Formats: sequence, structure tokens, C-alpha cells
Amino acid sequence: MIQDLWTSLLAFSGQFIVPDWGALVALIPIGLALLVFLYLTWTVFRFATAGPTTRGVHKLPPVTPAGIHMPGPSFAPVLAAFGMFMFLFGLFSGGPWMWIGIAVLVITLLYWGREALRDYDHTVHADDAPIVGALPAPTDRTPPPGVHVPPPSFRPLLISIAFTMLVAGMVFGGWWLLLGVVAMAVTLLGWLRDSRREYAAVEDADRTGHLDLGGAPSWPKATFAVLALLIVGGLVLTTSIVPDTGSGTASPSGGPAGSGGPAASGGASAVPSLPASDAVLVAQNIAYLQTSITVPAGKPFKLAFDNRDTVPHNVEIKDTAGASQFKGEIFSGPAVKVYDVPALAAGQYTFNCTVHPNMTGTVTAQ
Repeated sequence: MIQDLWTSLLAFSGQFIVPDWGALVALIPIGLALLVFLYLTWTVFRFATAGPTTRGVHKLPPVTPAGIHMPGPSFAPVLAAFGMFMFLFGLFSGGPWMWIGIAVLVITLLYWGREALRDYDHTVHADDAPIVGALPAPTDRTPPPGVHVPPPSFRPLLISIAFTMLVAGMVFGGWWLLLGVVAMAVTLLGWLRDSRREYAAVEDADRTGHLDLGGAPSWPKATFAVLALLIVGGLVLTTSIVPDTGSGTASPSGGPAGSGGPAASGGASAVPSLPASDAVLVAQNIAYLQTSITVPAGKPFKLAFDNRDTVPHNVEIKDTAGASQFKGEIFSGPAVKVYDVPALAAGQYTFNCTVHPNMTGTVTAQ
């Protein structure tokens, strides 16, 4: 009994000492969803308990202060959040889901834009008459006394570009992920620098009475150049423009098709020595080198998977209806694993990497 308890304790602690990183990475979306749910719950609770909302059994309607325009309730933010979720889901799922996600995001953003324009027209241009209680229109471009208006900035545009690069890195992995993180760091640090400068200018205005924010910003040529260099660097590093002198760069064409044997004699081996298997699949530069493989039908077979990337990959086999027939272990390379795949009926199947859905191919069982 004590031995069983000790064995169970070792097995539990082993999850933290040598964790399954693939499983932990797969739990990240669930953790983020939990954090978002807790934040929304906290927000709803704070809103529901913010001040008196009833008098006796009757609800108190909210009263907007004079001179303040409050837009009416809208489902647009919720719909836009759903559209963003569908877009990200489509990026990670690939195939038609990506186009469905883009369409849903565009529709929800157009809906939000239509509501915003309608609200603006009814508020500012209602019968071309000033709104009761509204502030008078400024006669020049100078903010009213005591009001601080932040200057125009390119930072939101730069952050959007960097965030796009980061999302692309999450989808394609490898160098793109690292370059996306660098782009986000560069743009966020630039925005933080601008905010610090603006805050210092406001503090000076408290002493001097004059707020000097420097006028219209100049084009951020240096930041644009850095982002352009990162994009070009990603293309160079992921399209094999720079030759890889490592030992695992050769195509597996030197050996028999679909086998794990060595290359033909009479020269250097074109592939590293692989375990005996019925079929071979190689992943390199976030892509399968083989777009189709042939396996024996009606009996279990061995699939040697050679992951030459430093990012995690695996192999999942699906039938024509999209049902999973086999899902291999996710692991990072350079490494080779031999999957024991159960018997497949004769016919056509597809294979893909569950981490990078853009990596696909076909399987023929015969």
C-alpha cells in the first residue's frame, strides 16, 4: 500500500518535473477563456452593484449629466467579439473556416460601423440644429481650457501591424513567431515612450500653463523600416533562400519511396538513418516534404515521422468526412518518432499537423 502511494506521488510530481509540453500548450486557450470568463463575471457584478438602481420596487432610469452624450445600448461589441473569435478560430483551423471567420468578422464590424454612423448622425447632425445641453463647437483647433486632448499618433496602426505578425507567427510557428514577438515588443515600447513623453508634457503644463505636445507627428520611418526588415527576414528564414548547411536538409528522395531504409549506394546518404517503417513523412520549414504517401490497407502499419524543425509537429490522419482515424504524439525536433497506426480501410485519406493546420497531404491506403 505504501509502495502504491509512493508510486502515485512520483507519477504526480513527474508531471511538473518532466511535463508534456504539447498538452500544456493545448491548455493555454482554455486558461485564457477561463480568465476572460472571470473578467466578464467581475465586470457584470461591478456594473450590477454600481450605485442605487432601484427605489422601493421601481427601477431608477439612468440620467445622463447635462452636456454629455451617452450612446444607447448596443449588441455591436458582443457581435464584434464573436466575429474576432470566429476569425482566430478560422486561422488556427484552416480550410473553409478561415474564410468563414473573415466573413463573420467583416459583417460584424460593418454592423458596428453602421450603428456608430447612425448614432453620430442623430447626435451631431440632428436636423442641423445643436443638441440641447451640448458643448459649443470650437472656433479653432485649440482644446478648451483645462481639457487635455492627446495628439494624433501612428501607434495604433503600428500595433495592428505587429499584432498581425504575431498572430501569423502563432499560426505558422518557427521564425515567424519569434519575429512577431519582436515586432510587438518594438511597437509597444514605442507607444510607451510616446505616452511617457505626453505625460511629462501634461505635468509641465500644470506648472507653466502651456501644453506643448509637439504638433502633428512625423511618419515613423524607423519603426516602419524595422517591421519591414522583420517581414523580409521571416521570408528569408522560412523559404530556404538562406541555405541550411545542417545534416538534415536533404530531401528523402535518396531512399526508396515510402521506406525507412538508407539511400542507394555510390554516394553520401541523402537522409539520416530512420527506423524501419512502412512509410516515411518529413517535416521541415513548417511544411511536409511529402504531399502524399502510400500505406498498406487493412492492417496496422508503422509511420516514421522525421521532424526537422525546432517547433512542435505531429501527424493526424482523417477520412474524407473529416473524422480522425489516428492522431500522433506532438513533439519538437530535430527528432524522429515511429507511430503505430491502426489498420485503415482501402481508400483516400488526408493527413495534417494539429499544431499547424496549413501542413496537409493525402494518404492512399492500398
